[in-house]
Amino acid sequence: MSGLLLAGGQNLNAQSPDSALNLQAVLQYGLANSLSIRQAANDLQKTEYQIKEIRSSGLPQLSAEGQFQHFVNRPTQLLPGEIIGQPGTQIPVQFGTNYNVSGTIKASQLLYNQELISGLRIAESSRELYRLLKIKTEEDAVYQISVAYYQCLQLEAQLSVLDSNLQMLDKMSELLKLRVENSMVTKTDLNRIRVQRANLLNQRNQLETGMQQQGNYLKLLIGMPIQDTLTLKEFVSDSTAHLTSLEQASAKVVDLKILEKQMLIEQQSRQAIQAGYYPTLALFGQQAWQAQRNEFDFFQGNQPWFQQTLWGLSLQVPIFDGGTKHYKVQQSKIASYTLDLKYLNAQRQLDMAQENAKKQLINSMEAVQVQKENKQLAKEVYDQTQSLYKEQVTGLTELLQSEQAYREAQTYYYKEMLNYKVAELDLLKAQGQLNTIIH
Repeated sequence: MSGLLLAGGQNLNAQSPDSALNLQAVLQYGLANSLSIRQAANDLQKTEYQIKEIRSSGLPQLSAEGQFQHFVNRPTQLLPGEIIGQPGTQIPVQFGTNYNVSGTIKASQLLYNQELISGLRIAESSRELYRLLKIKTEEDAVYQISVAYYQCLQLEAQLSVLDSNLQMLDKMSELLKLRVENSMVTKTDLNRIRVQRANLLNQRNQLETGMQQQGNYLKLLIGMPIQDTLTLKEFVSDSTAHLTSLEQASAKVVDLKILEKQMLIEQQSRQAIQAGYYPTLALFGQQAWQAQRNEFDFFQGNQPWFQQTLWGLSLQVPIFDGGTKHYKVQQSKIASYTLDLKYLNAQRQLDMAQENAKKQLINSMEAVQVQKENKQLAKEVYDQTQSLYKEQVTGLTELLQSEQAYREAQTYYYKEMLNYKVAELDLLKAQGQLNTIIH
């Protein structure tokens, strides 16, 4: 059976147009180029910068500030008249200068902040969570790509069946033409062959369109441009149908690991809320320069600039917040309980999925064997009927019926092979062993 060739352009991994790729090669390309995986990688990279952002708040903070003031009307203060011998009166006096310029440099350093410490723990756990989410995205991509790969090959196998039957009808049509010319059969038999061929040709065109569409979907999954060429190896044969997946040891699936990490993050978030009850201690310092002038002569070196230098410690102690943190903690406890239930439900769903997948795989394997035998029997019947027809022992109706039965047996066989491979994927997914397909 020839490889599946989809659309023109450049080949996968720069292989020649005649080079057919197996599932592992397609999966490796998809893991390297899938847009969904690249998005998950970007999310993981984003968490690295979020961790650095949180850490930066615990590093020294330095800022500079400058200000220029022009008092068109200087501020006025009222002084008691007693200071100039006018008791019972108030004397308006203007203080300050027309122009003021000041510059300040401020520095601070957190010495203790429990919320910052808790935030760093959450950020580290978030990094691990996004790493697991990336793994899940990769596993989902492996599953979807594998299913699409098998569907492409199933359609190609059906197309090959139709091509084989069309060739047979063409040969039969040539034979009937000679018999009609020799008045051995009526033209009706020849027309019936032509009608049958036209129907098969229509089915082939529809199947070819579906194959192209499925191929484009596979390209989309693996991140390949639609205009590029993708050539796949022939459809899996019955010799590859076995039950080795039943012997795979189960591993903890990534869905459970994600839930475990979410449970940890929720616990750490609750601790971060409780950290709001702790005091915060910080060191700070400030250096300021100020100049006051009645004339705009700040650039004259003989005029004074006044300095102010200070440092100190800042301690903030939370006392009462109206119960805000208490209620947040209660909400977090409920969220943790909800995650516990989700985890339990996920475990039970995985146990169910694994048991169902095992049974489905066994049933599919048996169905493959049955359809394999049916296909062989249908071929024997068709070959015998064809010989009898050439010997004019049987009629055209029996021949067409046997041809249709053989074609349907082949189609059912390839469908069961697809069902078997999908069942195997389902079992590997439930076992947490999808990555074994890549290797």
